[in-house]
Amino acid sequence: MHVTHTYHNRFAKKETRPVRFGITRGQALLFIITFSLFFYMLSELVFASEAHGSASSPDQRIVSVQTVAPVIQEVTVREGDSLWKLASRYQDETSMDVNQLIQEIKVLNQLESPIIYPGQSLLIPMS
Repeated sequence: MHVTHTYHNRFAKKETRPVRFGITRGQALLFIITFSLFFYMLSELVFASEAHGSASSPDQRIVSVQTVAPVIQEVTVREGDSLWKLASRYQDETSMDVNQLIQEIKVLNQLESPIIYPGQSLLIPMS
């Protein structure tokens, strides 16, 4: 009977695999999805509480709308006038820029196009 002995050098350098520190792609993806859902739910809670807070007192909103009446001036369009010229002319009396004032004039007068005609009466918001 033949016996084979294997000797191991306990002082020999052992083979080691490189250790990977950090997180894997799967862990990173799970982390991103979890935090995205967390912040989505948090934002839903915040906006839902704001909506309930403002809807709890509808009488106050009606009163505030009724007490603030916009000042409106009626203007007759002259030859060569345009919405831009009118908005530029009355911009200093409002707290809006020219583009905002043009949009307000269109809404207030129910204009579907920016074309206006001499002799036409337009309402201009002043507040």
